Amino acid sequence: MLYVIQMLLSVFLVWSLLVAIIGTFTKTREVQAQGTATDFSYAIIICAHNEENVISNLLTCLQAQTYPQDKFHIFLLADHCTDKTAELGRNFHQVTVWERNEGVRSGKGAVLNWGIAKIKAAYPAAFDHMLIFDADNVIGKNFLSTMNQYFAQGAEIVTGKRVAQNPFASLVSQWYTLYWCIINALYNRPRFKLGLSSMLSGTGFAFSCRLLEAEGWKTYSLSEDIEFSCQQILKGHRVDFAEKALFYDEQPTDFKVMAVQLSRWCTGGYQIVKGYFHTWLKLYCRQPSFRLLDLFMALGFTVILGIVAIFYILLALGLLAEGDISILFAPAVFMYLATCCVGLAAAYLDGWPLAKLWAGVLTFPIFYITLSLVSLWALFFPQREWVNIVHKGTSDLQSQVKLKVTR
Repeated sequence: MLYVIQMLLSVFLVWSLLVAIIGTFTKTREVQAQGTATDFSYAIIICAHNEENVISNLLTCLQAQTYPQDKFHIFLLADHCTDKTAELGRNFHQVTVWERNEGVRSGKGAVLNWGIAKIKAAYPAAFDHMLIFDADNVIGKNFLSTMNQYFAQGAEIVTGKRVAQNPFASLVSQWYTLYWCIINALYNRPRFKLGLSSMLSGTGFAFSCRLLEAEGWKTYSLSEDIEFSCQQILKGHRVDFAEKALFYDEQPTDFKVMAVQLSRWCTGGYQIVKGYFHTWLKLYCRQPSFRLLDLFMALGFTVILGIVAIFYILLALGLLAEGDISILFAPAVFMYLATCCVGLAAAYLDGWPLAKLWAGVLTFPIFYITLSLVSLWALFFPQREWVNIVHKGTSDLQSQVKLKVTR
């Protein structure tokens, strides 16, 4: 049984490693700036629940864009807000504030279902693309122009590059910083270069309105970003990665908050696997492709983490009862070193100052151990409702981190 579990885990890990290595050393797909490129129109959507601490920062950034101001409009979806989020939004021009108070707060996916339907009804055919942000995001003045270059060259879905806004605030925020380095440098970038599909990560992404013509936005899991990615990949579309479209995103600094967020991610992953595996299987049997296989590997990783956690807990208990747990020592040391090395490599490839992240790198395995245990917990006790993460905001990003040009 030990070898069966190890082989099962190895399949997912080897696939991820091969794609990351091959993609890293593959020639970069260049997206050229085009002075005569079409200036597409954008509906910029911000989902917010009690975000008065941070919403003005994002709105200020959006109104400082170098992109033509008449080519985008901002929709602030204030979901069950009891603070000044909506009021602050109305202080900015080019911002339409819609307040959602009916029913029970049920997560970001439900807000997007509601808000995008309202946009399509109130502004039919007014926009070429939609761009999704979280209220705590901060962006550079060229973000929209950079994203537009990808759409001008035929992209249908584009995700920007997520950068931790508070990378050195705590050990937990360092773990998140390393995690997003892995997503950027070892997941999204290699897949973009190989012609596979990158994956959306909740915010900082845009897509063509044509993709919603038939059904609109319809997601029901707690991981609406991954679910939308899955839906579109199954339909034959691809998510492109805009390397230079950086957006800063505030990360949790508290272990308990991290555990709650990971529980939501894992619950959403299980919901997606359950809801879409049959569709994926039929499609793959009819028309197999590397893009579909890669989607299976990405979604299956959440499930396998829970299975592996179950096995190792049972194995450790059995060996403890027999008085011999030395058999676990070598694999544990190997996994510890491997996880540290992956975090270190990702941070290096993403251009981060490694000297400031050494504590996070050395303790990074704790993040993945927690993720594995939370995945196990979510398998039996799934999160039933969306738990809001309070954002504090930060006044000065540039003094916290200066990200180098990608290696």
